[in-house]
Amino acid sequence: MQTRIREFRKLRGMTLKELADKINTTPQTVQRLETANMTVSTDWLEKIARALLIEPADLIGSRSNREIQMIGRIGEYGRINTIKQDQGAIVHLEVPADNPVAARLDLPVGPYEAGTILIANKFRAEDIDNAHGVDCIVAVADGPVLLRRMIRGRDRGWTLIPHENGGEVQYDQSIDWVARIIMSVRYF
Repeated sequence: MQTRIREFRKLRGMTLKELADKINTTPQTVQRLETANMTVSTDWLEKIARALLIEPADLIGSRSNREIQMIGRIGEYGRINTIKQDQGAIVHLEVPADNPVAARLDLPVGPYEAGTILIANKFRAEDIDNAHGVDCIVAVADGPVLLRRMIRGRDRGWTLIPHENGGEVQYDQSIDWVARIIMSVRYF
């Protein structure tokens, strides 16, 4: 049976080992459960759901995807190397987030182009350490909401690294909430 274990594990920013440790098993077992190479019992679903802070039904529930037929890959000179439709290549467009927020860039910032919509997933308080080293939208306590790279500082504070040269690095910041960038959408 296909499950959504991997989707929710990645949504929480957890590695195979981190989830395995939470449910007292090995990373290899978690991987087999994710890829349907091992039967997923109700006991496994309950353990995993508890570790991921979701309901067991969420792990087997259907996705509200929009499936788009993949016709090929774009190569040199813009030539599309088509693939056979019977190969089943599909692109799934969904927002893999349980608490998403979004912001549109008016100007380019770091690797993100102007006009791009960044979609981020707010961390739960107990998962906030997973923000270390990643791009996030962050609400500084009694301050602005910023797009920054997060680095865990001393005494539970955070260092906020700007994407542009010359931007101010902010040290030992208290934050209200943090949302990890999980997706960017660019319209033409």
